[in-house]
Amino acid sequence: MLNVPTKVRIFLCRSAIDMRKGFDSLHGVVLEVLRQDPLSGDLFVFLNRRRDRVKLLIWEGDGMLIVYKRLERGTFSLPAGSGDSVGALVGPASAAAGRHRLAADPSPHAVSTRGLSGVATTSRWT
Repeated sequence: MLNVPTKVRIFLCRSAIDMRKGFDSLHGVVLEVLRQDPLSGDLFVFLNRRRDRVKLLIWEGDGMLIVYKRLERGTFSLPAGSGDSVGALVGPASAAAGRHRLAADPSPHAVSTRGLSGVATTSRWT
């Protein structure tokens, strides 16, 4: 089970990541590319080049957790912005309601897929 604190910072890595990367490699990306502390409890989001796969990395106090999702159709869209990362803060009300999610743009229909409840890994804030 993914235990997300009531207030958590979410960082989306805007650079495409090789989805073969595991714990240590993603830990290095957080340190070197995002310039954040991987053991902070913040949630880190990584997408592949085609943006049809996403990995989440979070420190749960006693170890790292990776969550991996593959879309069967469509792609995830990136938020507007520049730089290597996009950050956001999720408060208790929005996290409990599960309002924030990573939106997918399936082809040819524009339908959003439901993300992990309470995880703001989004490129489109709803």
